[in-house]
Amino acid sequence: MLAPSALAAWGWRIPFAFGLAVGLAAWSVRRRIPETLDQPAVARLPLIDALRTEYPSMLRIFAMGLMLGVGFYMTFVYTVTFVQQLGHVGAAKALDVNTLNMVVLLVTTLAAGALSDRIGRRPLMIGAALAMLVLAYPLFWLVSRPDTGAVLVGQMGFALILGVFLGPLPATMAEAFPSRVRCSALSLSYNLGQAIFGGTTPLVATYLIARSGDDLTPAFYLMLMAAVSLVAVVSGRK
Repeated sequence: MLAPSALAAWGWRIPFAFGLAVGLAAWSVRRRIPETLDQPAVARLPLIDALRTEYPSMLRIFAMGLMLGVGFYMTFVYTVTFVQQLGHVGAAKALDVNTLNMVVLLVTTLAAGALSDRIGRRPLMIGAALAMLVLAYPLFWLVSRPDTGAVLVGQMGFALILGVFLGPLPATMAEAFPSRVRCSALSLSYNLGQAIFGGTTPLVATYLIARSGDDLTPAFYLMLMAAVSLVAVVSGRK
């Protein structure tokens, strides 16, 4: 809604200001958590302790997050540029479709998280990983079509699959580690995978298309990550 000059001058700061609400929400939640006296002893260097004792679980969480990291960056970062490069969808429409499907992702994530409390984490995550393996190629094909409706449906399919996987993921990761090293083990294993594989996804997708000459090649990369995450979920605690 802002003029380009206003957006460049100060409007870009507005979303970051909204981010303050996240900090206030966390502070409010933390105030309501009672302090307990029966907490286990915390290691002086929990990261070192985690690397020594929890490395199998850390490797599993690293692998488990790959489908989400690559899938999110592929769907909501790279796709916006991809459809414009194909010349099928303009920037405004591409961003509108992206925003709508981000809402779909949000709603699906919340619903899947609640459902996982009832039926368990693994069924949802295994189902989502299998769906990504089977549907990544046809969904990416839809995204590549010269039709805004097809792009919308294809990206929405990815949003639904990722939301179902993401909903149970935070609890799954927290349940994988003992409390004495949970923050250190979880943060390193999950965020390292997101940085290495998720953050480089647009670069890898661009390279794969340039090397193969096939616009749909990135779908195979996403299928590979889904297979890795599927193995990690299946091998985890029941």
